Amino acid sequence: MAALPQNPIAAGTSSKASRADVRAEEKLLVKEASAGRLTEERRERVRQKITADIPWWYSPWGHLAATTGIGLTVLGVSSVQLGRLASTHSAHPTRATDWLIVPMVFLLANFFEWRVHKKVLHRRNKYIPPMQTIYDKHTPMHHMVYVEEDMALRSTKEFRLVLIPAAGVLGIVLTASPIAIAIGRLWSASAGWLFLVTASLYMVTYEVLHLCYHAPSDSFIGRLAFIKVMRAHHAKHHDPRFMQKWNFNVTVPLFDWVMGTIAPKTKRG
Repeated sequence: MAALPQNPIAAGTSSKASRADVRAEEKLLVKEASAGRLTEERRERVRQKITADIPWWYSPWGHLAATTGIGLTVLGVSSVQLGRLASTHSAHPTRATDWLIVPMVFLLANFFEWRVHKKVLHRRNKYIPPMQTIYDKHTPMHHMVYVEEDMALRSTKEFRLVLIPAAGVLGIVLTASPIAIAIGRLWSASAGWLFLVTASLYMVTYEVLHLCYHAPSDSFIGRLAFIKVMRAHHAKHHDPRFMQKWNFNVTVPLFDWVMGTIAPKTKRG
């Protein structure tokens, strides 16, 4: 079997022909995996190639600190501002109706998680390069390394294969900020800050839970009852035959239930 081509993320100086070869190899790999023909040998070779391409300067804990840190910073700033608005000296205290934004944001975030996972992470967009990169790091990499029967990280170095890029988290924050400003002006300042509190908390929860699902099952985290249940839900999504069909929610499978994408127990395609 021919050796895998260089990882497209690391092949910045490769020719257009080389990049086309990489795309073709990845497409074939995903097609074979989806048909249930991803052998253990092939998967191991993919894993070795991907991990070998991780830069020497990469810091797993720095990555985790960056992604969760951005979310926690937004959460902290928003909470402080809410506290100021809720003080007895404020002319604009938080009203009971402002709290309606919390379940609304949760529903929106859960749908967004489901939609992006299904339509972006598992469908390669031909026209938008950032979305192509997201797909490249998810389907032909993350899903080829971690399968239902083997979900665990082998080292902290593999955080890079599980965590969202810090730039992606920052992009989410920058996208959410104008929405929060609009809510603050059209609804109330408290509602705007509550939007950011809920959105940032959801984002951090997503990142931490996804990492926990890929912790070894016999670890302290892996033995937690909630993690075991949710890891089982997520693991079914990691069956290469069904990764583009079932179990797209990572945090709470609400929209998997609403949209009818919870994997049936028989696991028929």
